[in-house]
Amino acid sequence: MAQMQTQRLGFVGLEEDTVRACLSMLKIIDSRSSVNWSHTAPALADVLMVSSQQEAQTRQESLSQKPYIVIYPSCEEKPKSAFTLPHPFRVMQLLDVLDDVVRSLDSSLNTATHDRRVSRNAGTPSNERGTSLPSADFCASLYRVINSKGGGELYSSQSPEGLLLVKPGSHRFYARPALLHALSAGPVSFSPLSPSSDPVSEGMVPRPLFELAWLTGASHSSALLPWLEEDSQFRLSRWPSAAALNKSRPLLSLCALMTRRALTLSELKTLSHCDDKVLFHFINACEISGLLISQARSASTVHAIPANSENHRLGGMIKGLRTRLGLG
Repeated sequence: MAQMQTQRLGFVGLEEDTVRACLSMLKIIDSRSSVNWSHTAPALADVLMVSSQQEAQTRQESLSQKPYIVIYPSCEEKPKSAFTLPHPFRVMQLLDVLDDVVRSLDSSLNTATHDRRVSRNAGTPSNERGTSLPSADFCASLYRVINSKGGGELYSSQSPEGLLLVKPGSHRFYARPALLHALSAGPVSFSPLSPSSDPVSEGMVPRPLFELAWLTGASHSSALLPWLEEDSQFRLSRWPSAAALNKSRPLLSLCALMTRRALTLSELKTLSHCDDKVLFHFINACEISGLLISQARSASTVHAIPANSENHRLGGMIKGLRTRLGLG
């Protein structure tokens, strides 16, 4: 298990009620995040939460070297800062933006160290770590914009293969054929998503958002995302885009199982015959694309493991699904 990180959070210009509410949320987040957040004075903090009214002043002070999250009234226009949070906010919104900041810190502070380690590893290109970090930042931003329920707002990301546009409200992303081909062929380095005024231009092809989460989330397959608990039960709100799964039998089995009812990781692995890497990749892609519903297991459900007859019925359902899809 990875060692728990510790980060110090400071507040600038926020009302006392907001600070108290945030500190209460941090206690909840502590059990869901890989980072332990503690409260300290702004001068000693690793990360700041700054009132939008104080942002300009903060940029002119010694605190400007620290990453900060701008807290702005939800009735006002979103600031153009790298990290923002509308007020009032919920626990998961706070967790999302703090995770984004941590990824940014890891990217800026640890790239040189990781590059030196990679260069000493025979047969591994020295720029491998550098290409994976932008992907992690992009996946974090993709999760944030999809799950922020932003409606019809457009977001854009740049890549060497061209422009990517994401519209969470329509569950679609848009890209030209050359970029789609590059995505299907292997990893593509994307910048984090940001609000965009660019229109969807002629020649850009609409595709399901799950497909983007699946193709760009391959690096998130060693474990569940930090806020997902392994002892939870998981189900899907609806089927993802089957085309992205390339008629994979284990993945289509997962879709069928998880749209029927909530299941634990061990149950999903047993019934779908997926290995850990494939299972984590699928669950994380569903979470990023807003399709996953996770439920903490109660004491009563621990003993409610499905009987053999139930497993038999599930197996029959999957077999019938495979037959209809021509998978044998």
